[in-house]
Amino acid sequence: MHFQKTAKITFAISLAALSMTGFAEDKTITILTQQDVFNDYQKFIDGRDPLTLTQYGGPNSRRDVIELVLVQQALKLGGNNYPIKIVKVDNTSDSYSRFIKEITSGSATMGGNSAWLVDLKQIADKVYISEPVIRQGEFEAGLYTTADNADARLSKTLPQIQKLTAVVAESWKPDVATLESLKFTSLLKTQSWDSMVGMLAKKRADVLLAPFQPTPDLSMDVNGKKLVPILNVKVGLQGSRHFFVSKASPIESDVFKSLNSGLGKLREQGSIEKAYRDSGFFNNATRNWNRLN
Repeated sequence: MHFQKTAKITFAISLAALSMTGFAEDKTITILTQQDVFNDYQKFIDGRDPLTLTQYGGPNSRRDVIELVLVQQALKLGGNNYPIKIVKVDNTSDSYSRFIKEITSGSATMGGNSAWLVDLKQIADKVYISEPVIRQGEFEAGLYTTADNADARLSKTLPQIQKLTAVVAESWKPDVATLESLKFTSLLKTQSWDSMVGMLAKKRADVLLAPFQPTPDLSMDVNGKKLVPILNVKVGLQGSRHFFVSKASPIESDVFKSLNSGLGKLREQGSIEKAYRDSGFFNNATRNWNRLN
């Protein structure tokens, strides 16, 4: 993949530091991501230039991480020459909502991770919405449980699965709608991902929705707790996901033009699909699993 001479990409700074230094006022593109995503991004990049990557798998690769790579590649392919800074926002109990709020307010130029269209439509007067990076019907997830939950792991059919207790963050609208459509006997709503995992660990809930992982057994480790998917079943989440640019930025028009143009080129090259597949988000191992909805 050929790229032009790269614009300067600098180390991440905190959102608080951004407001003090005034980067939001000049012609620097500030790309917002969450602290945990940036930590994994650093490990994944490991000193490499994100603009030259054509392989998106490996240690610490996951959807959020490779989206941070894709957005930088899209900007450059679209002709951007503004310098870039990656800005971190601390993980909180409502980090997804804060991620969106900080961009609408102009504290950062744009998001480094995609958001659901249903959420972005509510703030369409404050942001430009890109072409979809995850298109309608492409987002598939597993029903993850703890490795020692035999009842959940042995469930095979929809009626068996419906008897389990599912948990979801109440602000995750597509996840809530998807789980409600599956008609679980019990669906618990909480505030955050950490809370969801904690409820599984305490046996207060059996399953949660999570993207499939690139590990050999599709498992994930969350704070020392191993979660595994119920085998041979998957769920489709309705909706598409998009990058978005703050209309409060002084360079919003240029940034959005570069972003959308570059995403189109990445789509034509097959890089978007390849990145999601390399990261395990589009997972070959689950391609023939039974989709419940």
